[in-house]
Amino acid sequence: MNGSGAEALAAERLPGLLGHELRNPLASAMTGAMLVREMVDGDDPRAAVLDGVLRDLDRMTRLVDGWLALARTGNPVRSTFAVDGLVRDVATRHDAEVVVSPVEPVLQGDRALLERALDNLCENARHAGARTIRIAVQRIGDQVAIHVEDDGRGVPAEHCERIFTPGWSSRGGAGLGLYAVATTVASHRGTVRCVPLARGTRFTLTLPSPRTRAALA
Repeated sequence: MNGSGAEALAAERLPGLLGHELRNPLASAMTGAMLVREMVDGDDPRAAVLDGVLRDLDRMTRLVDGWLALARTGNPVRSTFAVDGLVRDVATRHDAEVVVSPVEPVLQGDRALLERALDNLCENARHAGARTIRIAVQRIGDQVAIHVEDDGRGVPAEHCERIFTPGWSSRGGAGLGLYAVATTVASHRGTVRCVPLARGTRFTLTLPSPRTRAALA
């Protein structure tokens, strides 16, 4: 096996390996944080900090469970959820603007993994010097497109296909963030595209979606 093949295989196995190794320590951390929270009164200023820690630990646990399921079965854990809530949660963490379709589309899949995919795109945008990030949702037939657009340094057109390759990075990083995005989207039977703009970059995640919000019932 050549070097690139070995790197690709290692990247494919990495989510399952990390999920397995992190699951027990995360459960222990969650238990400890919950016990400490019970010792703190609701009006104590430390309560808000602990509540934030518990939310982050819960999100990490759901991510680990999601990657483990994907590594074991090749398919994400599925639930039905509103796209509006998903993108607003991401936008709040990254101070992004949200433009949501009035159709109020829904998605079926692993919400934690898709949320992390959008987090990755927003984090990359900030690392590229973006001052503004906009997340837009669009209904296209039986699909939903989620656009993450920024005004950062941008991605050269010749790199737009390579950036999703495991190990590729223009900043000397691990090169797994965008690979994780592409893997997550593919597992949901979707596609991801990178489009250079006059200033910045637009990433578009296109995912299959039920027709109406009634799917949440």
